[in-house]
Amino acid sequence: MKYLSEKFDVIIVGGGPSGLTAAYFLAKAGLNCVVLERGKELGAKNVYGGRIYSHNLFNIFPGFEKEAPIERWVRKERIFVLDKNDGLSIEFHKSNEQLKNSFTAYLTKFVKWLGEKAEGEGALIATGVRVDSLLLENNYVRGVIADGEKMEADYTIVAEGANSILLENAGLKKKTEPHEVALGIKEVIRLDEQTINQRFGLESSEEGLAGLLLGEASKGMIGGGFLYTMRNEVTIGVVVRLDEFERRRIYAHEIVEDLRLHPMLKPLLRGGYMLEYSAHLIVEKGASDEKELYGNGYLVVGDAAGFELNTGLTVRGVDFAMESGKLAADTIIEAHEKGKNDAEALKIYVNKLRESFVLKELKAFRKAPKFLGNRRIYEAYPKILCSFFRDIYTVEGVPKRLYPTLRRNMKGRISILTLFKDLIGAVRSL
Repeated sequence: MKYLSEKFDVIIVGGGPSGLTAAYFLAKAGLNCVVLERGKELGAKNVYGGRIYSHNLFNIFPGFEKEAPIERWVRKERIFVLDKNDGLSIEFHKSNEQLKNSFTAYLTKFVKWLGEKAEGEGALIATGVRVDSLLLENNYVRGVIADGEKMEADYTIVAEGANSILLENAGLKKKTEPHEVALGIKEVIRLDEQTINQRFGLESSEEGLAGLLLGEASKGMIGGGFLYTMRNEVTIGVVVRLDEFERRRIYAHEIVEDLRLHPMLKPLLRGGYMLEYSAHLIVEKGASDEKELYGNGYLVVGDAAGFELNTGLTVRGVDFAMESGKLAADTIIEAHEKGKNDAEALKIYVNKLRESFVLKELKAFRKAPKFLGNRRIYEAYPKILCSFFRDIYTVEGVPKRLYPTLRRNMKGRISILTLFKDLIGAVRSL
């Protein structure tokens, strides 16, 4: 094993949104930083459903909307509740004032754009580099061991993503259990933009739709589905908790195939052909313990820090990742000016996270993962809703009052008491 001759101010492990945002601001401040990305090119390992919330992007990168690879601004939010052969949907149409709150994008293109901005400020990006371990000396992270070489730095930012092997192997993070991780599987279906506009009721190719799918989308397993309209494609997929596949003995690819052929989605995708199939791990246990976010010589950002949020109605990650990358850069810049890199100096990272929306929102929804682990949300309730509306809209010459019809469809599935308990749990958690 040999040392790389050059020592960096900062080594960033991972070329995703958090790592590249950190690199941009570190390089802009004049620090010598390098991003080590295992993929052959930026974006090669980035898999994402398709929506990015833009609220903090306007502050981090003013004018980003004029240059970032945006597919469509999300005009419509639609919830699909699916049973085996039918379903119902609820749609919210946004006003012009709300339109630019989120957009659909391919993360592969988006991180390339971020990479160009970071390189434009002087950051070095090295792709095709496998980081084997963190370089630990005297209880300090002094850099990394990559492809058999020791690379030293005063500061190391760990942006390795959901599969945080480096931190776990170094004993700097608790091992993630299968029930704390989900597997996301995505298909990209090619359709021309006019067909997409017509089928999803969009007035122009600048507008898009984001869909959340419950029930049969995940075969009743803990998880759900998603649908996003791009300019010339529609992305569909499912996210299912990892331990559910073992429990149900179902192959991941079968779920997405069945979803694509569901009677409610099939007409929307008719005539399209698959361009891409991909999968990605997602951490769903919430943010890491605050003491795991920093230490002597290192900070943890993005997915590696558990900065993802699923409220059951919104699923977010990129905005949290980029904000944490910016705050990590700010922390290191301040510590570097003082000539310090110990845990005490880097602890201000947590203070910055607390003052930002990152930890405020994650704390507010800290009970959400436990509530969303309730299997009735995915098994019983979608079936009850679909059968209830099926009965209400089927005229047979007999009276069908709402409450008796609801009770009849609940029978054998859940009790009134259970329904109230779940409603209270939803209010308290979400």
